[in-house]
Amino acid sequence: MKLKKSSVEAVEESKSAGGGAFISARLRNPAEEIAAANPSGKGDLWAGIFAIVAVVLMAVITLLLYFNWTAIQSA
Repeated sequence: MKLKKSSVEAVEESKSAGGGAFISARLRNPAEEIAAANPSGKGDLWAGIFAIVAVVLMAVITLLLYFNWTAIQSA
């Protein structure tokens, strides 16, 4: 059984019509787009400051729990 040439070409064309733009749009990193829109980096500065404050606060809470452990055990 012979296939017509046009039917073979139609199958090959449908195979090559992949969603290249869809895949690249789906795999984009939104954080990079936000960073490109705001190149000053002030968001990173505030995030760093809040991270340092959170670590200091956790250390203070840990020290308070350590020094008051006998009072906590008796409660």
